[in-house]
Amino acid sequence: MPKNIEDAVSIVMDAMSSDQKIQLLEIREEDLINLHFGFGMWVRNLLGHWVPPTDGEKYPAHPDDISEKITEILWRKLQDAK
Repeated sequence: MPKNIEDAVSIVMDAMSSDQKIQLLEIREEDLINLHFGFGMWVRNLLGHWVPPTDGEKYPAHPDDISEKITEILWRKLQDAK
C-alpha cells in the first residue's frame, strides 16, 4: 500500500505497460478527464481504491479524485521526460 501520492505514482508508473505510457504521453492535458472510466479505473483497481491524505486535505478523499490526480502527475512526468 502506498504511503503517499508520490509513492502511489511510482507504483502506477512501474505497473504501466509501454502502450499505456505512449497513450498517456500522446493525450492532450485537457483530455485527461476522458481517461476516468478506463485508465482511471485501472489506477483505482491497481491501488485497491487506496485513499491517501493529500496536502491540506483531510480524510476521506474520494478515490476518483485521487486517480485523477495520479493521472495528471503521471502525464506531467511523461511530458517532462520526452
